[in-house]
Amino acid sequence: MKNNQLINDLHSIYPELLINIHKIKGYSDDEIKKIERLYDIKVVGQLYDFLNCMGRCSGGFFWDDPLIFYREWFIRGHILFQYGSREELYNLGLWDILEQKPFFISIESETQYYFLLTNSKQPDLVHHYDENEDKVRVLDKNFNEYLGYIISSYNESFIAPIPVDFSGDLLRL
Repeated sequence: MKNNQLINDLHSIYPELLINIHKIKGYSDDEIKKIERLYDIKVVGQLYDFLNCMGRCSGGFFWDDPLIFYREWFIRGHILFQYGSREELYNLGLWDILEQKPFFISIESETQYYFLLTNSKQPDLVHHYDENEDKVRVLDKNFNEYLGYIISSYNESFIAPIPVDFSGDLLRL
């Protein structure tokens, strides 16, 4: 998917949202390969499009809640979060999920985790782990649909606009 198409598709969900297209920043192909190695995942499909287009800064579409891409953690914080979340799945005995290289993308209400299975037949499909019930389920949303859900539900509840320069970096030392 071309970057402009992703931006247009996301903006059409909530056209009132003020975005700054000049602040939107993604990762290069070489940086995405580093992300694959660091986080032991495969970056394909909609995750690739997202990281390539706006993985570092969304220009106002998102901030660090609930998406974790824009948290101001260093590499160590991001990696520890990913491996800690995977450990939760390990403790539940979900080895088949672990073999499909989960990559956690979002936290809602401090106990609801959302992730992609990056080495699966459907890497764009979003999965949900409920920490309260120790259950994992597949959502009926792909990654782009989940991003649309975040845009519509989170922006309607805010009075003040989201700062357009909110950014993070999965590779920052």
